[in-house]
Amino acid sequence: MSVILDLFLLTIITFIASYICLSFLTMSIGVKLLCCVLISVVISSLVKKILFKNNTQQINYRKFVTYLIWQGEDKAKELLSNLCADCDFEDRGEYVIADGKAIFLWTKYGAISADTIVKFYRSCKKDGISDAYVLTTNSDKKMMALVKSFGDVTLTFSTFKPIYKKLKQQEKLPDDIREKIPAAQLLKLIFHSAFTRKNGFRFVGVSLLLLSISFFTPFGKYYLTLASINIILALVCLVKALKDKT
Repeated sequence: MSVILDLFLLTIITFIASYICLSFLTMSIGVKLLCCVLISVVISSLVKKILFKNNTQQINYRKFVTYLIWQGEDKAKELLSNLCADCDFEDRGEYVIADGKAIFLWTKYGAISADTIVKFYRSCKKDGISDAYVLTTNSDKKMMALVKSFGDVTLTFSTFKPIYKKLKQQEKLPDDIREKIPAAQLLKLIFHSAFTRKNGFRFVGVSLLLLSISFFTPFGKYYLTLASINIILALVCLVKALKDKT
């Protein structure tokens, strides 16, 4: 997911940079916009091809995480049980027991909440388990610090990378992990990830910075244009945030 957003951001940056450069040439705005689109698409495609040319035949960790999120907790339990063929494995619903250790599996795009970790901690304490693990599809430094603060139950925070490495080493990665996410769902996912309240404040900050620069540069109208674009994006973030509350 982060790769898609990075490429999207690269395309936007390239488009803006191309437009600024072409603004010094005498041509219609339609031709300028067309050239900017072509330049940004070509550059983004080349960067993608160069960076990922060696990974086209490999199942990387990002695809594995996406697979777990879309398939859900039950699939994660199934994959983990395949690695525990020579040790005890028990599914207790809320978490699993593997080789005497409690493992909580968080297979979602959003970060795991403190309440969820506390609930898992209470379950471990109630069941007399002192060694437990929290595996998530995304890392969160705040949650890592919270996990380390527990005393009577030793909780270890980790991503699914160790599971991925073991599955790959034992050639037990699922074949359908190569399936692509439908375009409509992918666009929806990008929209929800990009237009957050936090990014809205960032758009406002960038807009104010560009607006300030416009007063001290001969290319003020271009900075005003970019500032306006950022304000529009900030408004989109605000509308989405308000809509999510309703």
